[in-house]
Amino acid sequence: MDRRQFLSGLTAAATASSSALAAQDAVPAARFNAIQMGPHSLCDEGIDHVLDLIQETAAINTVMVYSHMYHGGYGKPIQLFAPDHGVTPRETRGRKLPLAWVKHHEQYFKNTSLRHMPVDPGDEYANRDLFAEMLPAIRKRGMKLYARILEGSGREAADHILNYAKVETRDIDGKPSLVPCWNHPEYRAWWTDTVEDMFRSYELDGLQWGAERQGPFMNVILPWNNNPPICFCEFCRARGKANGIDADRAREGFAKLYQYVQGLMNGQTKPVDGVFAELLRVLIRYPEVLSWEYQYRLSREEMQRAIYETVKSIKPSAQVGWHVDHQPSSWDIVYRAEMSYAEMAPYSDYIKFIAYHDVLGPRIRFWYLARLQRTVLKELTLPESLNLYYDIFGYDKTKEPGVEELATTGFSPDYVFRETRRSVASAAGKTRIYPGIGFDVPWGSKPMPADPEKVYESVKKAFEAGGAGIVVSREYEEMRVPNLKAVGRAMRELDRG
Repeated sequence: MDRRQFLSGLTAAATASSSALAAQDAVPAARFNAIQMGPHSLCDEGIDHVLDLIQETAAINTVMVYSHMYHGGYGKPIQLFAPDHGVTPRETRGRKLPLAWVKHHEQYFKNTSLRHMPVDPGDEYANRDLFAEMLPAIRKRGMKLYARILEGSGREAADHILNYAKVETRDIDGKPSLVPCWNHPEYRAWWTDTVEDMFRSYELDGLQWGAERQGPFMNVILPWNNNPPICFCEFCRARGKANGIDADRAREGFAKLYQYVQGLMNGQTKPVDGVFAELLRVLIRYPEVLSWEYQYRLSREEMQRAIYETVKSIKPSAQVGWHVDHQPSSWDIVYRAEMSYAEMAPYSDYIKFIAYHDVLGPRIRFWYLARLQRTVLKELTLPESLNLYYDIFGYDKTKEPGVEELATTGFSPDYVFRETRRSVASAAGKTRIYPGIGFDVPWGSKPMPADPEKVYESVKKAFEAGGAGIVVSREYEEMRVPNLKAVGRAMRELDRG
């Protein structure tokens, strides 16, 4: 072989090797590797473009697309959208976009008077049947399609769900809120009828359903607003009675707790025996408070069980699992105490908990510590409160940010490892745990760009801790390409061993 033939052979071999690696990098990951996205992203950027991008960069093999947008996901300013997807981003704020992205059929809604209102013909993409339209492109790429749902509440849900007022919760004074009641039979039936319609009408591989709420006890001591605690409607009262709880005593106990905490917040209450002692005094005198809180959680679990059983009765192979919000996964100790993941396992093919490392710093600083400093941790300094938090939740305070850094610094990949390990242990091998690896998650009206190396490490740590897969989070529209590539790099390394 002469020199020219030798060099030609080397070039051909290198080209073949490069092509093989490129082909390997173009296929989905072997492990479960999902991504969350809004349906408008697929329409704005193009179905083929989006699927190619997420597969080539992040090795995605499962697409979780919102089927309904009642949770208020259309209010983002343009600066929160990733600018590097190869298509000029369009902000959703101010646009008329559908809230229901699947076509519903009246024959399935036999058990409730609630209805998804028809899409306004004037809405953008009103003529698209997206879940049917994108399926061939998803199958062509060897991917799976899951519907994603976040339960809606507030004005947007009330204005777009027919007869919504019938199922609203009632506070301690009997006044309606804009939050639906899990114990109302029509509300529960509305969701089971909804998923029956979806799984009979579309070729779905799975479902991720979630409800981002605190229980009434935590909503008092860690308040998002000053609203009185819920729910004391006729169905919740009947549930309490059936479980041996005096509803009037529970309502009275919550009223006293609410009055006490509101007094702490406005400076009118100065407990002689200490803030925490007075809190315990209410709970000791009214044990019905925690019993009512527990029933509130159980009612949500029964809702999820009903959804699970409905889907499984139609398509046994479908994977049905639950979204666990950031506060219950990473700072609501009451939620953690109420139920283990093993107890949820009989109606859970998987549990996806939020592990958004890059935005947890400011969330802990302002959503958790700042609010508790106004209520039951009023007697502690901020550094003392943070140390207490790290100790209670088992995070390594030598690796996570101090008080001065919290407002602008995310947590480390070690947080992802520890929270995944705890969740896997809580599941006791009875269901799969999929950490939600979050990056480029905004804080307020500003993007909080992630570090690709930390994204890469977080993915590796999730599997090292025993996770059965990951869900790339929060939303595709926010995710920068370097961070998507970091996910893909980690997943392909894992696949190659």
